[in-house]
Amino acid sequence: MSAGGLRHVSRPGLRTAITLSFAVGGLVLSVAMALGTYLTARDYLIDQREAGALRQAFSDASRVRDGLLTSGATVSDVLGNVSPPADAAVVVRRGDRWFSSSLQTGERDIPLEARDAVGNDSAALSWHRWDDDPAVVVGVPLPAVNAEFFELATTTELKATLDALAVVLTVFAGLTAFSAALLGRWASRQVIRPLDDVAGAAAQIASGALDTRLPATDDPDLATIVASFNSMVDAIHDRIERDARFAADVSHELRSPLTTLVTSVELLNRHRSELTDRPKKAVELITRDLTRFQRALEDLLDLGRLEAGAAEFVLKTVDARELVRQALLTTGQLESVLHLPPDGVPVPVNVDKNAMHRALINLVENADRHGGGLTGVQVAEEPGEVSITVTDQGPGVPASERERIFQRFFRGGSRGALPGTGLGLSLVAETARAHGGSVWCSSGPGGIGAQFTIRLPAAHGRPDEQSAS
Repeated sequence: MSAGGLRHVSRPGLRTAITLSFAVGGLVLSVAMALGTYLTARDYLIDQREAGALRQAFSDASRVRDGLLTSGATVSDVLGNVSPPADAAVVVRRGDRWFSSSLQTGERDIPLEARDAVGNDSAALSWHRWDDDPAVVVGVPLPAVNAEFFELATTTELKATLDALAVVLTVFAGLTAFSAALLGRWASRQVIRPLDDVAGAAAQIASGALDTRLPATDDPDLATIVASFNSMVDAIHDRIERDARFAADVSHELRSPLTTLVTSVELLNRHRSELTDRPKKAVELITRDLTRFQRALEDLLDLGRLEAGAAEFVLKTVDARELVRQALLTTGQLESVLHLPPDGVPVPVNVDKNAMHRALINLVENADRHGGGLTGVQVAEEPGEVSITVTDQGPGVPASERERIFQRFFRGGSRGALPGTGLGLSLVAETARAHGGSVWCSSGPGGIGAQFTIRLPAAHGRPDEQSAS
């Protein structure tokens, strides 16, 4: 796998991580407990089995010894009188001969370590394979009759018991891990729920519901977070209100002198014929820059209100086709190529007509001023959405600037040498956002020029034709 592929491996979410942590923790704990229980039970059962085998072997050895002490008794006769358990067999060595209570058992079934221990007059206990089953071999020396006694006892029942215990403990470990995972899932929901509440409140605030607050809680671990979040929202609300008041104050303080300047310049323009060439040129420059300043001020104030969420919209359901026609009529571009749905098929959108009209004018003027001329406008309706695309035939916008171009006063490429306030596309972006939509820039058809697309939520019902006319 490449390094790029490794970088894009998604990490599990918090809820999944908590669930996995509980499951792994439960599995480790249950496995440790099951293993400890199994080993303890196995050691206990083995000790009990060895103790039982020793008791049985010494009892049988005593009978064999007593029988061989009887005058004229043979080993075969004595073994015939011994009744070992059904899962055991007795083997006796006397001299160089071996005798057994079972035809299938003999010298070959006695391990060498047991023989050596008994040969040294010591009792012995060892584990051995007998007929492919584990068995306990007990050896007892019988010096009084010059014999060696061996008893083999299978442990099939012990093995079955330990196997059953292993299965039970394994199932228990699995159930414990599964239960821990369920508990982790429940715990993760309890942990994530406050974060979901915070995320929901943040989304409502981002959509403009600035009066949204998190409810008070009695949880001491969450009280600080809730209080901090609500304090932050209060601070943001206060800041927005201050910005809105500042915008209103600036608007009031600047509009009056600006109106005086505009009136004075208009008066000069009405008497331009009485001026000489140099004053005429100066009046032209003042008129052009004053017009640009006036528009920049209006754009900046409108942009500030939009960004602060203080813009007052009057939303109406209008036909997007009529919005486009009005914008083209205002800019003198009505003869441009239009790609609209057929007449009689309205494309309703719920917008503030004046704000969206101004946004579309900005896009058309941007294409005409910076894009080498407007080449077409398209209105398309998709499920739940309406898109308006403005295409130009200019040099296009580099991919690295297609997001920055919507920032205020940003001028990319050769745009810096052309007239404009640098706020038009920012107003378009904020207007679209305020209506629950978006705007983006892409290459034009065939890679020629640029196209700007506004996407808005589609409205329900028929538009108010008068509001769009």
